[in-house]
Amino acid sequence: MIKNVSAELGRISEISKRIVNSIESSKDQIHDIVENIRNEVEQHRKTLKEIKTQLNKTISEVDAYEMQNRTAKQRLYEVSGNMNRYTELDIKDAYEKAFDIMIKLNTLRNTEKNLREKRDQIELSLMKALKNIENAEKVMTQINVVLSYLKGDILATIEGMDKNSEFMIGMKILEAQEDERKRISREIHDGPAQSIANIVMQADICEQMLKKDIDSGMQELQALKDSVRNALLDIRNIIFDLRPMILDDLGLTKTIETICNKFTETTHLSIEKKLKNEPKNIDPIIQVATMRIIQEILNNIKKHAKAKKVTVALDFGTKYVFVMVSDDGVGFDVESVMARIKDKSESYGLIGLMDRVKQLQGTITLNSKVGLGTAFSVKLPINKEVMENDN
Repeated sequence: MIKNVSAELGRISEISKRIVNSIESSKDQIHDIVENIRNEVEQHRKTLKEIKTQLNKTISEVDAYEMQNRTAKQRLYEVSGNMNRYTELDIKDAYEKAFDIMIKLNTLRNTEKNLREKRDQIELSLMKALKNIENAEKVMTQINVVLSYLKGDILATIEGMDKNSEFMIGMKILEAQEDERKRISREIHDGPAQSIANIVMQADICEQMLKKDIDSGMQELQALKDSVRNALLDIRNIIFDLRPMILDDLGLTKTIETICNKFTETTHLSIEKKLKNEPKNIDPIIQVATMRIIQEILNNIKKHAKAKKVTVALDFGTKYVFVMVSDDGVGFDVESVMARIKDKSESYGLIGLMDRVKQLQGTITLNSKVGLGTAFSVKLPINKEVMENDN
């Protein structure tokens, strides 16, 4: 019987290795594709910069020739209207100059039009390429998560664990997810957020260039600046939601305080905060889970509670983290809502909340009555040692 089990485990190990090799091969191919697209993006950006430089120069030349054209037309009108004062040679000279300037102006206008069309085409190609990179990186992220499960960790768990296996697999999944969130947060912070900030400065420069006489262009430019600023704000909010930098810099308690303050700013709801400082032995994964649990509860309050006051309490024992969040909102019938969640998969965020607590071997209590508000009580192990000892 033992030999049969050992043989089966060997087969599982071999199959796992084949899967890993196949996935890694696909990952390498996707990486090569992404690198090629990145090279195209850099070329597009270089070409776009050159075209914009040419376009700005051409616009300046068009402006200058338009002024010359107006002057030449006025001169031609004056000479043609005063035949007694000017000779035929004067008239011919004025006409030829006006004609030459008009030809040059039309040529420059056509050049400007062509440059604008090229700029628009390259910007469109650049947007598509960046979108392709974004989609490819999402696939790469998913592949990395899958590989982290397959490269021996899951197999070792199957071979060496019994009752703890489900718990440890859940822990590995949560850790992989949070590591990936942290990586994405850093990349967005160092990449798109900085780029958009630079775009705003470039837009200010363009504004000065266009101030002369292109009013409609100014209006469009102002709208662009507003959109870019909004996008920058959105990206910064995404960064905070993915993984607040303050969690690494100042710790869990300060992060919860910041989340509560941002909640008050956006909802104008008063929050009574009862927050104790976290101990040194709290695991990073527990800190992240605690933060996300409070975020999800506050999100539910914002969407459904119609509350006027919220209380958030955070406490720590020697073995557990305690989270209490309550509101004075409309409340709900817990039994009917839970039944609806089970029958129709209507989650209100509760399923994800409860699953997260369950994965970490914690407990969650929900008390609510219609018209009397809602209260959540969550207890989580403070670190892995507590989880393993309690299991």
